[in-house]
Amino acid sequence: MKDLYVLNNGMTKERMFRLRLKDGFNLAPITASAILELSQDFFQNSRSDVRDGQMLYLAISEEEGPGKSILDAKHNEIILTLNEPEDMEVYETHGLSAYRQHVLLRIAQEAREQNALLTIKDLVKILKSSYSTIKRDIKSLRDRGFYVPLRGIVRDIGPSSHKTKIVELYVKGYTPSEIKISTHHSLKSIERYIRDFSRVAILTERGESIDNIRLIVGISERLLKEYHELYRKYKDGGHKQRIEELVSNITVYEPPMTFKKTRERVR
Repeated sequence: MKDLYVLNNGMTKERMFRLRLKDGFNLAPITASAILELSQDFFQNSRSDVRDGQMLYLAISEEEGPGKSILDAKHNEIILTLNEPEDMEVYETHGLSAYRQHVLLRIAQEAREQNALLTIKDLVKILKSSYSTIKRDIKSLRDRGFYVPLRGIVRDIGPSSHKTKIVELYVKGYTPSEIKISTHHSLKSIERYIRDFSRVAILTERGESIDNIRLIVGISERLLKEYHELYRKYKDGGHKQRIEELVSNITVYEPPMTFKKTRERVR
């Protein structure tokens, strides 16, 4: 039987606006639709922080419990990265399924970093794949030890991100090439995660605040806390030498005060 999945119940900005007009102002559906049609310009993207390869998406807030319907739930507008230059390395090395799983894992965790959670239906819609394909992708990622944060699955803070898992493999002695094979990630991505972790470790040793470290390194607060925890876990244990090597091979050029002043001048 052909696998079909009808995507007609997802929340969009247009649908939310129409509902507010109908329920909040008691307007007839035809009147609400007419106002929406006249107001389309207000829904065009004007956010300057969305770059090429990214999209805006309306996802259910992480705060919402499992009992609420999509229409009643609070939604957050988030930015998802569908295309990165290094994605093609994953495709060329591991094939289409690995490429799709690579993107799936990234956007699921990007959503969570922005206090929202995607659903399987969201992933079907975004990745233009069947429901059964997405289910197989999620199972494949979980079988390889990756945690895919989705609505209905996350509990409290939940397991760490794929970035932290990759850094932990490196700390334990695996080479970037070995990590690339086992995780289906590109070398550029792996090296970037390791580099960011090293900078977090250096700035933590300096006694910098979480806000300063987050601005300098350019990562989310959630990921920063995971890197902090990973650093504390291994800095004095059996992998201490590996941590010291990471710290000694990276230089952080921007002290916090200089960084802040530079940003203020740019603005």
